Amino acid sequence: MQLQLRSKIAIIAGVLLLIVAAVVRLWLVPTMSRLPDTLDVTTQYAGVGTLLNATALQEGDTANVIARDVPVTIDRHIYVSSTSGDTAIAHDDITLEAGDTKLPVNHTYAIDRRSMDAATGSSAGSATEPHRGITIALPLRPSPETAYEYYDSATRTTVPMQYHGAGEVEGREVLKYTINARGPLQDPAVLAALPPSLPKATVAGLAPLLPPQLREQLGNAAPTLPEVVPFIYTAQTTIELAADATTGAPIDASLNQQVIAGVSVNGQTVDLMPALAVDTSLTDQSVADGAAAASSQSRQLDILSIWAPIGLALLGAVLIAIAVISGRRRSLSDRDEDNDKARDSTPHAGTPV
Repeated sequence: MQLQLRSKIAIIAGVLLLIVAAVVRLWLVPTMSRLPDTLDVTTQYAGVGTLLNATALQEGDTANVIARDVPVTIDRHIYVSSTSGDTAIAHDDITLEAGDTKLPVNHTYAIDRRSMDAATGSSAGSATEPHRGITIALPLRPSPETAYEYYDSATRTTVPMQYHGAGEVEGREVLKYTINARGPLQDPAVLAALPPSLPKATVAGLAPLLPPQLREQLGNAAPTLPEVVPFIYTAQTTIELAADATTGAPIDASLNQQVIAGVSVNGQTVDLMPALAVDTSLTDQSVADGAAAASSQSRQLDILSIWAPIGLALLGAVLIAIAVISGRRRSLSDRDEDNDKARDSTPHAGTPV
């Protein structure tokens, strides 16, 4: 009787373990396979830049209008402030420092936690920046066959991500992409840091800094320019990205971005000079930290999606098998015992009745 009870308990425990394995694989793994609500990552880019000295420009000090090869750092803080189902409110706070210049540029997006594209039907409203395309990372287990698109915050446009094959960075398998974007500057934070216009005399004073062809073109157009010449800013961005093949997170990246100041001459935009140009890459420490974080997340995903369900299912199957085998042995033992009793109770030949 005690053995039968143990077998029943083992069967129940085995079935429960099989159910837990199914729950982990079918419910918990999909839940974990999306942007975590605890995301909080800081990375740093370093390199050199070219800066427009707005003060010198306003004062007509053409000798000091442009500062070249200035050391530049870009701190990027990406974090999630809230989630609702498959929608996350993600923040991409960028601070550029070059010499005495410090330029914060912050963006807030409503992101689909699975596709990492823009969330649909979000209730975030005006608190988030309308966009379409990838912003902070690719989705988990990105596919090389998928034609991903990238949202360029400088121009507020969506451009293709050109895939260039797989590689390895810090021991992690990565997918390599190139992103190119060009268009009118639309980022309000950057626009606010640049002079919107200049007196015609000041613009004319920039002529010695220009290539001969542009100098001649600007000189010929001088009589038609207004007394206060509005600047037209064009942003041009090139990003080389190595995204982790499992987590989709950036492991290594370089950012080359220019904001070019121009004026309208006879209906055409004439580019004068870079108002802001940076040529930067992720620091070695940021690359190492990104690879370590991707490794940790990958291990957690493997444990949840592969090893935990397999282990639970095997343990459940073993318990059920042991219970079944024990039950069969008990049945055989009971049968043998009944046969022995039957033989003992059968009258033998020659025995007096």
